Amino acid sequence: MKVQHLFLAFAAASLLLTACKEEQIMPGDNDHNQKGLEIEIPDTNGIVIDVDSAIHICNKLPANGVTGELYKISGVVVGNTTHPYTVPSRYRDINFKIADAKTPGGIDCYTMKNLNNVQFRNSNEIPRYGSKVTVMGYLTRYVNKDGTKSTPELKDGFIVRIDEMVAPAFAGCPEPGEGEISVNRAQQIADSINSGNTTTGTYNICGVVVTIDATSQDVSTYGNVTFSISSDGSGYATCYRLKGINNINKIAINDTVVVSAKIQNYNGICEPTQGSIIKSTNPNF
Repeated sequence: MKVQHLFLAFAAASLLLTACKEEQIMPGDNDHNQKGLEIEIPDTNGIVIDVDSAIHICNKLPANGVTGELYKISGVVVGNTTHPYTVPSRYRDINFKIADAKTPGGIDCYTMKNLNNVQFRNSNEIPRYGSKVTVMGYLTRYVNKDGTKSTPELKDGFIVRIDEMVAPAFAGCPEPGEGEISVNRAQQIADSINSGNTTTGTYNICGVVVTIDATSQDVSTYGNVTFSISSDGSGYATCYRLKGINNINKIAINDTVVVSAKIQNYNGICEPTQGSIIKSTNPNF
C-alpha cells in the first residue's frame, strides 16, 4: 500500500499552491462525520472532473503509467469490487466502481480510504450503491501481463465527499421464478462451503446487473463476460466468465438476468462460474 506516496504528493501540492479549496463533507453513515465539517484538500487540477474525462486521461497514459498529480472525480457508486460491504482487515481500504450517464461502464477506484484520508473502520462507512461521491487519487492505465486487457483506474486515494442516494436508487429485482434463487440466497450457499470450493450442482440465480467488468473485445474474443448482479442493492455476486452472449451490447447495467452456474466461494465472494446467462430483459439478448 503506497500510503507514503500519497502523503508526499499532498505535501508537494501544498507547497505549490497558495490556497487550498475547502470541501464541505455531507453527513452519512460515518459517525465521525459531523454536518459542517470542513477539510482542506490540495486542488492540483483546479476542478472536479467527471468519469468520462478521467477515463480519457487514463487512455492517454502509457501501459501502467500513473499521473504525477492527484485528480478529483465525481460519479455514482455502481459496484463494490471488494467483498460487498466488508472492510479488508489488513489495510482497511476498499475498491469500488463509479460511473455516470456518459460512461455507464465506469472507472475502478482501487485501494481507496475513507473521508479525511483515514482507514475504514467498519462496513457501515462504505458508500452504498447509488450514492454520488467525489473521490481523489492518482489516475492510471492498468495493463495486465500479456497486454490483453487495459483498465482505467483511480488508485491510492480517498473519498472527499458523499451525497447519499442523489442518483436513482437500485432498480430492484423481481422475485425469483420457479426453480430460481436470489443473489442473497446464492451468497448463503457460497458461505456454506470452504473458500476456493465450488458446488457440484448448478443453480439458476436471478439478479440485476450492477457492474460489467468486460470490454467488447473480451466478449467477441473469448465469448464470455464477467459482471456483478444484486437482488436488492446490498449484496452482490460476481458472475465470472459466463457464456450466453456474443456481443457487449447484449448486457447493460440494470438488466434483470438469470444465470445458470455453479457457485464458488472465492475468498468469501459469491462467484457464479462455469455457466451462462439463460434469461435477460435486455432487448438485444
